Amino acid sequence: MNNLVDSHVHCDYSDDCRISALSQIERAIELGLKGIAFTDHYDIDYPNPRYTFEFDVSARRKNIHDMAIHYERKLSLLHGIEIGIQPHVINQAAEVIKNGQFDCVICSTHAVEGFSLCSQSGFFEGKTKQEVYNRYLDEIYSAISQFHDYDIVGHIGYVRRYGPYANRSMPYKEFSDAIDRILKKVIEDGKGIEINTSGFAYKLGSTIPEIDIIVRYKQLGGEIITIGSDAHTKERVADNFDQALAILQHVGFNYVAYFKNRKPVFNKLQ
Repeated sequence: MNNLVDSHVHCDYSDDCRISALSQIERAIELGLKGIAFTDHYDIDYPNPRYTFEFDVSARRKNIHDMAIHYERKLSLLHGIEIGIQPHVINQAAEVIKNGQFDCVICSTHAVEGFSLCSQSGFFEGKTKQEVYNRYLDEIYSAISQFHDYDIVGHIGYVRRYGPYANRSMPYKEFSDAIDRILKKVIEDGKGIEINTSGFAYKLGSTIPEIDIIVRYKQLGGEIITIGSDAHTKERVADNFDQALAILQHVGFNYVAYFKNRKPVFNKLQ
């Protein structure tokens, strides 16, 4: 683990997380990680009023900076954010990123058509899986076409976690047109994607995205790929990273990336 950075970690600055940053840091040190990026949720006008996915960016930056100095000999701490994009918040989101002094920015789609994908079933009602997944993928493409100040597209296939289907997979061959549009745009704009290991915690039996989408990303010329656990508990930090590394090596990636000062840093896979 000493060459790996978990590029997608949450703490109690995210409204859906109750674990402290210190607990996540201690777990990362215990695992022997090179570093972690705190990428707490910032979803402006999130459609479920139970959650307020906004936080004081300056206060958190100072907090992480102070801890980074304290733990610099044991762990690299990175100041990131997971920005939730909806069509009507593009300008506001851009201002948050412009003023945030982040190391890394994950652009994620957590809501579609005014519905939270994780907590409001209305988006799924009256639609087939094909319709739901295509609409979700269209929303990702719309987000990255309008919002450009990001580094990584978050968990392509997030909708799979919550779909009410016996088989929640999103095979590339069934959604190839929509997926290709996203991947080609990411590569054209010099951005990256992540291999998010939370799919195992959500009983999907795979990473998010699935291996066939990662294969396609590589075929199209994609080079920037990070690994993130999406940990909301200390037990999930770097969870199933062995699986993610095996996938990357199988697909043919020689390097895994993380972001520092908004620039990709490439570590050679062992």
